[in-house]
Amino acid sequence: MDENWKEIIKQFFRQALEKFIPELAEDLDESREVTFLDKELQDLVVYVDGPEQIPDILARVPTKTGHDVWLILHVEIQGPGGGDLPERMFFYNSSLRVLHLKKRGDVSDVVSFALLTAKRPGDEAERYLRESYRNRLVYEYPSLRLWELDSSELQSSDNPFDWVLQAGKCALEGGRNERVKLDYLKSVIDKLDAKGWNHDEKLALLRFTDALLHPKDPQLRKEYDSFREQRSKEGKPMLISVVEERAIERGKEIGKEIGKEIGEKIGEKEKAFAVASRMLAGNEPKEKILDYTGIAPEELDDLIASRKN
Repeated sequence: MDENWKEIIKQFFRQALEKFIPELAEDLDESREVTFLDKELQDLVVYVDGPEQIPDILARVPTKTGHDVWLILHVEIQGPGGGDLPERMFFYNSSLRVLHLKKRGDVSDVVSFALLTAKRPGDEAERYLRESYRNRLVYEYPSLRLWELDSSELQSSDNPFDWVLQAGKCALEGGRNERVKLDYLKSVIDKLDAKGWNHDEKLALLRFTDALLHPKDPQLRKEYDSFREQRSKEGKPMLISVVEERAIERGKEIGKEIGKEIGEKIGEKEKAFAVASRMLAGNEPKEKILDYTGIAPEELDDLIASRKN
C-alpha cells in the first residue's frame, strides 16, 4: 500500500503540499521543477524497535528565494507497529542534515511531514524529546491524521488530493466493511466526470481509489464488475481505462498460471523421455516402456529413430 500512496503524492505533489505545509506551497517556485531524490533517500535508513525503516519520499522543493528546501514525507500506514514515530522522524531529519545539508550551498533547510493513515498508540508522544543532565532536545514536525479530517469538506473540495485523502479515510473507517468501501468507490466513479480536472488526474485518482477500496468478497466483486461494465457502456473514459488495466493484470496472472502449468507438463515429459531412453539402453521391451513412462507409441518410435541417428 505504501507504493500507492507514494505514487499519488508524487502525481499531485503541489496539491498535496497545499494540504501538508501550505506555507511551503506558497513559497514554491513553480518555474522550476520539484525533484524526487531517490538516491539520497536510501541514506535515511534508521533502526527503531525493529528492522530497518526509511521514509517514503524525499523531494527537493525549489523556493522563490532561489534556494531549495529538502522535504521528507513519510506515510505511516502501520498503526501501532513500526516503532516510535517521533523518534524515527527525528532521525530521518537529522540524518539528512548531517549527510547533505552542510555540504550544499543551494539548500536552505530540511523539513519533514508525516501523513498518518492509521491510528497510533494513545500513549505515543507527538514530538521527540530527550533530556539528560540539563541537556534538552526537542523535535516537532507537522502531521496530518486522516481520521480527524471532515469528509464533507474533502468530498466537496476542488483539490483532487482531498479526494485522495477521503479515499484513505474511507479505507480506514470502513475497516472490514467492504460494502461501505464499495459504495464510496462507486460514488467516485459517478462523480468524477463532473470535476474540472484533466484526464490524467482523474485517471490517477480513480486508480488510487480502486486500489484502496477494490472489494475482495466474491459477491461484492461480482457486483462491482457489473457496475463497471454498465458504466463502461455509458462511455466513461477513466473507467474504461481502469477496466482495461484490470483485464491486462488478470491476463498476466492467467498467463503466469498457464505458463507454470505448461512448464510443469514439459518437465514431466522430459523426465518420461529420459526414463524411456534408459530403458531402451537396457533393452527393455517397447510395451513395458510405454506402460511405465506413459508416452505415446509414436513418441517412442521417434525416440528410437533419434537414437539410431
